Formats: sequence, structure tokens, C-alpha cells
Amino acid sequence: MNKKRYNINNINKDTVHYILLHSYLIFLVAIILGVFFDTFLKEKIFSNNIYQNIGFIMLMFGSIIIYWAQKSSADYKNKAKEKNLRSKFEVGPYKYTRSPTHFGLFVMTLGFSLIINSVFSVVFVVIASIITKIFFIKKQEILLERKYGEVYSEYKKRIKNWI
Repeated sequence: MNKKRYNINNINKDTVHYILLHSYLIFLVAIILGVFFDTFLKEKIFSNNIYQNIGFIMLMFGSIIIYWAQKSSADYKNKAKEKNLRSKFEVGPYKYTRSPTHFGLFVMTLGFSLIINSVFSVVFVVIASIITKIFFIKKQEILLERKYGEVYSEYKKRIKNWI
């Protein structure tokens, strides 16, 4: 079995994978910046254990959504052969939102921010989700519409984005 290996230098800048890579990095930067800025904040707002418990649940829930989205995306070619092209987009969490990985990443990083008691991380994760929606998801959807045409446009009309 010959598996494809992705080399970051070989990814075309006009591909969905390139866009996704950078949008995911925004969330990492948000957490790092949040932790850095929190070093200047003396008061800990999320010090109650309930926040850490909620954060842990969010972290697990976000991870499950991401795994489910990635698994569904990897299996889509097989499903597309069995069904019509329209149903290819509506598998797994893609039945509920067009960007389940971004939604899961948002939930997961927000939960992590609560666990580490980082107010600025919470703020920066929310900002990261806005930046992701405005710049990266919009560009990703343009590429997908170019590639799949009317089929993807109809999918966009039926399925909303949560992030």
C-alpha cells in the first residue's frame, strides 16, 4: 500500500490543504499569545474547578468532532463512488456544518484555554475563529466551488457554517 506523504514545501498555495494549514496555525498562535499576555495578568478569572471541568469536556468534544470530520473526509472518495456526487459532501459532521474541523478546533482550543485558566487565550481564540471565518474559510469555499461547481454551491445553500 503506497500512502501519499505531504511535504509542506510541495503544497500548492491555491489548494484547500494550504489554506487549512494556515488557518489551523492561527489557533495555535492564539493560545501562545494568550499565555504570553496572561503572564502580565495577576488575577485568575477561571480559577474555579467548574471551568477546568467544562474546559476538559470541551477539549474532548472538540477532539471528537475533529477526528470525525477528518475520518469522514478521508472516506469521502469511497462514499462518492457508491452514491451520487451531492451526497459526498453530506457525510459525517459535514451534514451539520461545512467546516466541522474548524468548529471542533474552536471548541477544543477554547476548552484548553479554560483548562489553563488563560483569559487572553479565550479572547484570542474567539478572534482566531473570526479571522479564520473571514479569510480562510471563505477562500477554501471559493476553491471548492471552483472544483465542484454547482454541486458545492447547492451544498452551501443547504448546510450552514457554525463558525
